Amino acid sequence: MQPLHLESCIGDEAPETGRQPPAPPAFHPTADFQQTLWRQTQHWGRTWAEIDLGALRRNTQRVLASLPNGGRLIVSAKKDAYGHGLGRVVETVADMGERTAFGVSTIEEGVALREAGLRGEVLCFSVLDGDALAEAVRGDITLTVTHLGEARAASSAATKLDHVARAHLKLDTGMGRMGRTPEEICDQIGAIRNLPRFALEATYTHFANGVNDPDSGRLQWERLQDFRRRAGLLDLPAHIGGSEVLVLPNALALTPWLRSGIALYGDYAPLRDLEPVMSFKSRVIYRRLAPAGTAISYGGTFVTTRPTELALIGAGYGNGYPRSLSSQGHVLARGRRCPILGRVCMDQIVVDVSETPEVRVGEEAVLFGRQGKAELRIDEVARQAGTISYDLLCLAGQLNPRLYV
Repeated sequence: MQPLHLESCIGDEAPETGRQPPAPPAFHPTADFQQTLWRQTQHWGRTWAEIDLGALRRNTQRVLASLPNGGRLIVSAKKDAYGHGLGRVVETVADMGERTAFGVSTIEEGVALREAGLRGEVLCFSVLDGDALAEAVRGDITLTVTHLGEARAASSAATKLDHVARAHLKLDTGMGRMGRTPEEICDQIGAIRNLPRFALEATYTHFANGVNDPDSGRLQWERLQDFRRRAGLLDLPAHIGGSEVLVLPNALALTPWLRSGIALYGDYAPLRDLEPVMSFKSRVIYRRLAPAGTAISYGGTFVTTRPTELALIGAGYGNGYPRSLSSQGHVLARGRRCPILGRVCMDQIVVDVSETPEVRVGEEAVLFGRQGKAELRIDEVARQAGTISYDLLCLAGQLNPRLYV
């Protein structure tokens, strides 16, 4: 048989049959094709993130109740509120009074909140410049600055807009990420506070390892307090994040403002009375009985040793479920833990439901979160996957439709 040369089949004239060649398919996806696909996914999608807004509100109330008089909570709502949905999260807790502000990481998040009508304080954790800086000043979004140069740029933008730039000063006291050290910035404070159209309203820093290494947390707090004294900033409030401040002795008494994210979303192990806000769910899409000796999924890394009731779950790493959970994770089906067999696929997981053979196609399966009285805690799933719960929340909440209850 002669090999097929594809190039000879492309662009040749149609044979003389008296018929016109068929027209090419008229598929020309428009700019809103992705929006159409997402609408269809929201309608038909077999995997979703279920968000319990009541649990979010109760968690926020518990955290607020832990703050001393004069305390203020800055709700960390960056990255689409850790995958929970920025708009719905802010809507749920925005009416808790002036003690509550919101923290975002990008200009678009802040502008979206303003355009939706939010009037309370919005702090942008990132340093902005250019058009983004001007837009933040125009929208009364509180800036983060780390040195005199950034403060001058904010002052200049505010002067051009006939506005006032409000800002918090971010220090690096041991995180080694964003900010200047107290030694670098201390002698700039006088010039910063004297800039026109610029109002420095607070200072802040971020713990690097406050719970696992309380001594490092205490050292960071002491560096912040020493800086405030030397720079003459004791008249301004200070705040430290993140949620670990809630369990560090005396931290809130000394700096009563708090930035918190993961505790509000219900995953902070030292505070056991918090409720999980997100449950990551999918459905059983296929059932079969596999005989002993059946190799499961890619690579055949798992082989059944007995007749095994299998259920195929309609989620995988394409939905944000880690491939690292292959042959070691679990899902909840009918309130019972069912082990994952073999490798996690892009949009399918094989699980052993031999202990719950009554499971049927179409039933709910929980990848993390609650199912009735049963719970598969996200921190446990994250440890098994070799990651952190923030990672799983962001992926599950942003890659899948969200159902609010």
